[in-house]
Amino acid sequence: MLGVVRALRPLFFIAALLFACTTHTAETPATQSPTTTPSTNPTASSSTFDGARAKAHVDYLADPARGGRYSGSAGYLDAATYVAERFREIGLEPAGDSGTYFEHFTMPLVDLTAMSVLAIGTKTYRPRVDFTESVGGRSGSGAAEAQLAVVGGAARTGGQNDFAGTDARGKVALITGPAAPGGGGAVENAYQEGAIGVLVIGGATLRYSYAPRFQTTTIPTLVITEGVANELIAASGKKVSDVQAAVRARRSDPSAPAPGFDVPTTVRVSVSLTPVHEVDAINVVGLLRSPDELGGKRAVLVGGHLDGVGTDPDGTVFQAANDNASGPAITIEVARALAADRATLTHSVVFVAFAGEEEGYFGSEAYVAQTATTPGRVESLIAMLNLDVIGCCSDTLIVSNEAPDLQQKVRETATSLGISSQAIGGGGSDQTSFARRRVPAVFIGMSDYILHVYADKPSVVEAGRLKKAGDVVTTVARQLAAGG
Repeated sequence: MLGVVRALRPLFFIAALLFACTTHTAETPATQSPTTTPSTNPTASSSTFDGARAKAHVDYLADPARGGRYSGSAGYLDAATYVAERFREIGLEPAGDSGTYFEHFTMPLVDLTAMSVLAIGTKTYRPRVDFTESVGGRSGSGAAEAQLAVVGGAARTGGQNDFAGTDARGKVALITGPAAPGGGGAVENAYQEGAIGVLVIGGATLRYSYAPRFQTTTIPTLVITEGVANELIAASGKKVSDVQAAVRARRSDPSAPAPGFDVPTTVRVSVSLTPVHEVDAINVVGLLRSPDELGGKRAVLVGGHLDGVGTDPDGTVFQAANDNASGPAITIEVARALAADRATLTHSVVFVAFAGEEEGYFGSEAYVAQTATTPGRVESLIAMLNLDVIGCCSDTLIVSNEAPDLQQKVRETATSLGISSQAIGGGGSDQTSFARRRVPAVFIGMSDYILHVYADKPSVVEAGRLKKAGDVVTTVARQLAAGG
């Protein structure tokens, strides 16, 4: 299926190549169409997680009318208002600023002003099909028209020199991989060797998160398919597989032929970005307060990021259903189910929909820095359950390992409910902000998922999968809040 990424392995590989370098909005509810807003019943008291309700939330949040929920946008505000209204209906206390559900913070942002370009001669390649841009660090706005220099994995330290055999100065560097041993900034290395643009082989259908932090000088960087790379170097008589084999041979035997070479093919690349600017971003925070006066001062936090990667300059929306309307949708439904059990809770439960995750955990970092009341402040938290990419495309939950005891609890709960699970490493989402402060925190998602592609629409998220995940999260949160 278009855009499916398994266990983020391709993303981590490209991230290693690319990045190892290094107005206040009104809080009045937006008008909601009765044809798209799920029917809700504030008096509903069932303590059972309802997958159909969760799916209705996904459908609203990931509707194209939300514009892909880019942080700071009108579409994001609409989505945040929707979540706040559901929290109000459920009976959660507003735990944001000044008695509202909204916690405001400012964050840096950057966006495309035009679709990026890759062309040779009269042939123009297709963005989000043949190539996509990389944004952040050394990779930023710019245009280049030059011949190619093929530079393998772009290693230039540790006795390895993938630039041997070519001169990258004034050229567009094509990075084929494999990655340099021990990591290293491939784009930065290419820049230091004089490249004026970079092409990296990887997943070309995704819109990778735009990191709004840049070096003083940037060069355009595109991620291209292996097929496109083979076309670009066809004049050399070689293929990408030949280059990669030569790089491996050189790393095993320094006397092997140099892997780099020039190609007499002129390519044109461009990436056009806005300047980095500050926006008013919003977390949505609701509190289910325990009736236990002492125990209620501590809390379990359940949440996930509400933001997506927005809309392309050509008007195509990344609807962001699985990544991550699914997380806030489950959060809302877990809140409704637990509210029915409020009298049994020893500890309180905080529910949060974060902004700014896609750009680097800005929302969860703002929550940690700004939330000063108890329960809710980081020192009061017993655990944090972060829900991300949790509605498609598998029946196996994945649980991160920042907090081994909590990871085990989630997995044992899943097993008890007849749901398979899998342990994964840490990082990659908002639980990181809490784990850094020694709060037991885990990411919960699904083992196969779709994200950052046009195809991430509500149709890929299934009520049955939301139900399975929601049952696990509801059970774990209930047990933790009950003192378990």
